[in-house]
Amino acid sequence: MSARLSLRSTETQKKRSLLRRMLIVHGVFVVALLLIVSRLLELQVLRGGEYREIAQAQHYGGVKLPAKRGEIYAFNSKTGEQNILATNTTLDLLYVDPLITTNPTRVAETLSDLLLTEEFHAACTNGKDTCPRELIPFYAPAFDALTQYTLLHTGALLEPLPTGELPRTLLKLPDIVEARRLYARDIEQRISGKRITFVPLKYGATKVQLAAVASLQIPGLVVSTDDKLIWANPEEIQQMRIPSISRALSVALETDSKRIADLLRSRPLRYVAVMRRLPPSLSLLVKEAQIANYKKAVEEAREGQGQRVGEVDYNLRSVALLPEHWRYYPDATVGSHVVGFLNATQEPQYGVERTFNAQLRGQEGLISTVSDPHGGQILTPEQTIITPRDGDTLVLTIDRAVQREVEQRLQAAVDQYRADSGQAIVMDPFTGRIIAMANAPLFDGNDYASVYEKEPMTLSTEHLQTVVVEVYHPETNERVVKAYMKDVFTEEGRTLLTEKTRKAMENLEKLYDLRDLTRYYFYVGQNLRMEIFPTERPDIWLKFKNTIGVGAYLNRTIQEIYEPGSVLKPITMAIALDQGEVQPGDIYDDTGPVEVDEYKIDNNDKKHYGRVTMTACLEYSINTCMTSIGFKLGQKLFYRTLERFGFGKITSIELEDELPGELRSWREWSRSLLATTAFGQGLSSTPLQVITAWAALANGGKLMRPSIIDSVIHADGSVEKTEPRFVDQVIQPKTSETITAMLVSSATKGFAKTGKVKGYRIAGKTGTSQIAGPGGKYETGTGSTFATYAGYAPIGHPRFVVLVKIDRPKNVTHGATAAAPVFREIAEFLFKYYGIEPDEK
Repeated sequence: MSARLSLRSTETQKKRSLLRRMLIVHGVFVVALLLIVSRLLELQVLRGGEYREIAQAQHYGGVKLPAKRGEIYAFNSKTGEQNILATNTTLDLLYVDPLITTNPTRVAETLSDLLLTEEFHAACTNGKDTCPRELIPFYAPAFDALTQYTLLHTGALLEPLPTGELPRTLLKLPDIVEARRLYARDIEQRISGKRITFVPLKYGATKVQLAAVASLQIPGLVVSTDDKLIWANPEEIQQMRIPSISRALSVALETDSKRIADLLRSRPLRYVAVMRRLPPSLSLLVKEAQIANYKKAVEEAREGQGQRVGEVDYNLRSVALLPEHWRYYPDATVGSHVVGFLNATQEPQYGVERTFNAQLRGQEGLISTVSDPHGGQILTPEQTIITPRDGDTLVLTIDRAVQREVEQRLQAAVDQYRADSGQAIVMDPFTGRIIAMANAPLFDGNDYASVYEKEPMTLSTEHLQTVVVEVYHPETNERVVKAYMKDVFTEEGRTLLTEKTRKAMENLEKLYDLRDLTRYYFYVGQNLRMEIFPTERPDIWLKFKNTIGVGAYLNRTIQEIYEPGSVLKPITMAIALDQGEVQPGDIYDDTGPVEVDEYKIDNNDKKHYGRVTMTACLEYSINTCMTSIGFKLGQKLFYRTLERFGFGKITSIELEDELPGELRSWREWSRSLLATTAFGQGLSSTPLQVITAWAALANGGKLMRPSIIDSVIHADGSVEKTEPRFVDQVIQPKTSETITAMLVSSATKGFAKTGKVKGYRIAGKTGTSQIAGPGGKYETGTGSTFATYAGYAPIGHPRFVVLVKIDRPKNVTHGATAAAPVFREIAEFLFKYYGIEPDEK
């Protein structure tokens, strides 16, 4: 009986054990089912939209067809021919696909030998611009002006680098064998990986952002405090946690979480750029090397194991050339301020390139397709082809030959007179067409980054005490403090600052390194300063080689205003003549300074000329005489006529960022402002406004709208011509003749004779204007003036009107000495260029 009970117990236990196993199996199935259902809910409901977009992107794909960017031409004002100022060129980018690279060492060494040519080695060794950027790190001392200066420094203030090339051994530069070895190791290191392991998330991170990301302690995220950089290694990021990680980072970095999530995803490395902008001859060498490498691999395969040709693996299989389209400016600097340029990301900057970008870039096309699950194309009615539309071509009124000559003369003058900058405009007075519009310093549109080039200078301990710093808030761009360097960066100095300023600086320091927000200036005159940059050595600083840095990009003929000074006197005189207030022979008795309100107005040279005619007032640029003319005209009449001449408003030339200048309402004019405006101080204008007004003096009193566009050639071949636009009859033709005769006398007998070309009659006038400083006071001392000269010729029917302006010349002061010689050289060239015979008896 006990045996039967034992048997029953065993059977019961077996049944219970089987039941438990069945329950466990069912439980596992239920859990698996729940997981599947929850995943389906996530994919189809919660993230359905996201995956639908991805699926549609894969199913409904397309190929973008690039449009050709329109070219920019110059128009020869003598022959009517057109010359290219901006065109397009295609240069190859060489890259390597690491996923199909079987021998990184061999590939790297082959590419290094091919790409680092003898010509490139010579250019890089001598620090030339033709050295490819990818090779510069291996020749760094040749491009480091600070290193060279330190080696040859003699201690003189602002001493330029010695001329000539430093020996390669002194700079410890590699020979070509060593350079190729270094380059090969760099390529090898970059193409050896198969996955992307470096993704920058935030450059220039604040202290708060660095601390916030560091506190997250997420594996794969790296915070580099010294570089102010936050980056990630996707291979170390837990891919399942990307949604939560990206949300946390989006809060810390104040950026889009979806963008961060895309950056954090693990993905293969398929593209390593090795060198951009390969010369065509070098691209050909690479292709020939690939063919030779392939043929060699095929021969070895046939002679060896009988491997099929289609399966041959050759070293350069992973190397590819990708054509890249670049903007090219054949004449380099010619017209660069007018034309503008395209940056490294093909975005238009400045000038015509930016103003007319919508027309120049055209409209890209598209081949839209439907793909099967394997990526093959399916022919369906939904497949469409949109043909690209090439951009329009612009023909400028700029004459390339005249532009080049004017630029060269202007740059030489800026260098000779140690000026900050200069501008010159040549205009056809009867049409308003701009024949030349030049700025100096010049810059090359193909090498636009060269304006950042710096050179060293030495500052003594005494000079360091005078360095002024300005700290700007990075978000509002407002200036937080302006003080001596020692007052900002020493505890003792900060006690001299206001409590409000100290508190503002302390708040900034919580987020940023204050030195990163600071600009440093060294004063070389009472109000004249240059921006300088600190180095590791306290006594050696850097300054812009061209003096003004990125300011060289500005087209100051329209983007900067100044008080025109004495070149406005002919405008004032013409208004008075037209209104019948004066005649050329009327007399003014110049006996001394004129007291107006609380001010004393005197002549620029402090001389007094006694009884003089109105013509002599222009000849000797007599301020006191012009003051009397201003009083005769009165505030309201003078203001309204100046406004008709175009002052106080833009000229509407076809360029962006033109400034209107400043001409206050006549109701705000005091007697002293009326007096100073008569001789060109108290209002501000652009050089273009001044020459446009002068053109009206030359052409019979017609104010013409200035134009830089000759025509637009559309992609379909049609041409849209720009016609001259008449704006206003500002003075009578007879008045134009009278003021012209007075200006001819000025250029023959007066101060303006320094701009006269022998054998030719010229209507001309000098201008020397003071520069308004802080508090409304005018600057004094070295570099405190704008020197100007304006004139036109030939007198019977002026072919050109020219304005030359030199900004802050250091070793001369007046328009007669700084600007007049440049005008004379330009006018002499134009007489020969247009074949104009001498007209002076």
